[in-house]
Amino acid sequence: MCVLKVSRNVLAVASVVIADQNASSTYVRFLSPQQLASLNLDRVYAQDWRSDDQITYFQQKAAKCAEVLVPYSVPQSLIIGAYVVNNTAKSSLQATGFSLPITINPDLFFY
Repeated sequence: MCVLKVSRNVLAVASVVIADQNASSTYVRFLSPQQLASLNLDRVYAQDWRSDDQITYFQQKAAKCAEVLVPYSVPQSLIIGAYVVNNTAKSSLQATGFSLPITINPDLFFY
């Protein structure tokens, strides 16, 4: 498994939408690229979303799943690399012929 690293230029693709959490969530807000600054990036990039308050916990956990929604497909030229969980995953991805930079970052993966 990998997470593709996509250029910020994807925000210029026609009809792109930003979801402030998983797009299928009941409480999702859909934003235009011009509204990117309204995302709570501290929550999106938080290393730990645990909280003693149940509602805060759910909000922080949901923000981790914010996503950019691109209709139809992401132009190949905007894919600039990939993230993997470990060296085994890196080797597996390289074996497919993937030639862009691969970064090991286990923090991106839920397991």
